[in-house]
Amino acid sequence: MAPAETVTERTLPLPATAAAPQMARRHVAGVPGLGGRLGYEVLLLTSEVITFFLAEREPDPSARLLLTVRVTRDRVRVELSGPLPVETVERALRSRDSPSLGGYGLAILDRTAQRWGAERADGLTLWFELDR
Repeated sequence: MAPAETVTERTLPLPATAAAPQMARRHVAGVPGLGGRLGYEVLLLTSEVITFFLAEREPDPSARLLLTVRVTRDRVRVELSGPLPVETVERALRSRDSPSLGGYGLAILDRTAQRWGAERADGLTLWFELDR
């Protein structure tokens, strides 16, 4: 299967502060091709992924997260990359006791996204995909 052709790709650096979710929502709302229910779901899941990075972390305006939104004919992929959160990824993703992705956010992400995951390299990238 050939890779889907990217129609739109937008990136936004975000501070690792409480302002990040609102900044990201404004950015995502301006991406072409994300209207209606799909747009709502992308906004919601983007906020949940950012919340994971910010949970149990001291706000640090100098620390940067990078949000990437790719829209193709078939799907939307959102990636958020940044420094590894304080909690280990495995512990946070298994936890149902915190408001991060391990809490209700994980259930929302798991039930809404067609695909999602976490990748480690020089930090952490959380991503999700929604079919168009």
